[in-house]
Amino acid sequence: MYFNRRFYENYVSTRDVELLHEYSLKVLSEVGVSFASEEALEIFKKHGATVEGNIVKIDEKLLNKALASVPKEFTVYTPDAEVTIGEKHRPKTVGCYGPPKFLFEDDTYRSANKDDMVKFLKLMDTSDVTDFVNNSAYDTPDLDKTQDDFYMPQVAMCLKYSKKPTYGNVANSMNVRGKSLKQAAIDIAKLYKEFYDIWDRPVLLTNCCAISPLGYSHEVVANIIGLIEEGQPCTIITCSMTALTAPAALLGSVIQNNATILSGIVLTQLVNPGTPVIYGTVSTTTDMKNVAISIGAPEAQLIQMASLALGRYYQLPVRTGIAGTDAIKPDYQAGAESFMVLMTTYLGKSDFVLNHAGILQAYALGSYEKFILDEEVNHLLLRLNRGIDISDTKADMVYEQIKKAGPLGNFLKGRTPKEYREEHYLTSLFNRAAGEPNEVFEKIGDLRERAAKRVEERVASYQLPDLTKTQKDILNRYLPEDEKF
Repeated sequence: MYFNRRFYENYVSTRDVELLHEYSLKVLSEVGVSFASEEALEIFKKHGATVEGNIVKIDEKLLNKALASVPKEFTVYTPDAEVTIGEKHRPKTVGCYGPPKFLFEDDTYRSANKDDMVKFLKLMDTSDVTDFVNNSAYDTPDLDKTQDDFYMPQVAMCLKYSKKPTYGNVANSMNVRGKSLKQAAIDIAKLYKEFYDIWDRPVLLTNCCAISPLGYSHEVVANIIGLIEEGQPCTIITCSMTALTAPAALLGSVIQNNATILSGIVLTQLVNPGTPVIYGTVSTTTDMKNVAISIGAPEAQLIQMASLALGRYYQLPVRTGIAGTDAIKPDYQAGAESFMVLMTTYLGKSDFVLNHAGILQAYALGSYEKFILDEEVNHLLLRLNRGIDISDTKADMVYEQIKKAGPLGNFLKGRTPKEYREEHYLTSLFNRAAGEPNEVFEKIGDLRERAAKRVEERVASYQLPDLTKTQKDILNRYLPEDEKF
């Protein structure tokens, strides 16, 4: 079991949570949330919500009924893995997600392409701190966009390159034409069921983001309904920005986000009660000098801790935290901000984190080297969460060691003790060497260079999953021509 240190309770009290809940109820019942979907509006109306045009108002009774049917934890299945998400378990992770550009080792920037997608899939598949894979870039310029559906080929790439479960995005009206987006979502779920030959359990998890303030687009709602009808879990999230799409005060952002997320969760349970759903947010601040999102700001951490407290109050699986930074290179700023924002996930703790490694410049950039560096940050935070092993047995043991060494003695004798290896995280990337700095640097080189070398080693050692002929035939119906088996 992963120990829950409830780090957020240092900032958000039980009384605070109850106040946030009270005002979220007022927003839900008196202000309402916009749903740009006739099907969703009819579903709400059928179950007793107040519907005024596109605005849905939800009372406490309907909210509580919906929350009561959401599982506290759930498992996503593949033939090779069962990944369980919930408060008792280690936070589950997925990497770099959808940046339009990439930063390369020579400090050049260019648009992401399909090869970048593949390279990131290989890194995620070989990562010991990454549980799900996803497309690191979507709708890249080198895809064949003459097809009516060029989203499904990108989905199929995840199944080709990894046996880990997939964390997906919603199909949209630009990459799917000629059929409804609800049907596109259903088709994606059916592809996974057929490929895995698992028909009655969750086989993928999808990210569904609301529009702030207080709204859901027709695209997102169509995907939610299609996936939930197929029994597939969704993460309902907000990504609001203070003083732009949310109130300037952090309190207002948290209340508005909470009302928005809860309304989406209610919809999922009205469509298919008992289907798993994750309560999530990556809402943050606006840099008003540039009117731009700022995901590495300390206020982002505070908003997410309050949201985590609310998710725990509702006894829902929770998604917060990212390796978030506004830096444009994997430098000191990138490391400091990524460590800070990821703290919510590992010390909080939340149950799921997207973008746990590899992003720069507020989602706009991806970086292979930062993926490797962020993996190390994930390891450090995992170690911090374990804390110190304090017990009577351990105290007796160390007392005998202290007694044996005595005053002015030492403990450096024989082989490295077993308890040292058990209690210390032994980094293979960060520098721990002492000595004359020029000599150390000449020996180990620059950190970013070490990370770049690690990238190439991982990619070179990667091996495609061993798929059956039936699975290959299924994927060949969708994969881009140059990716077919």
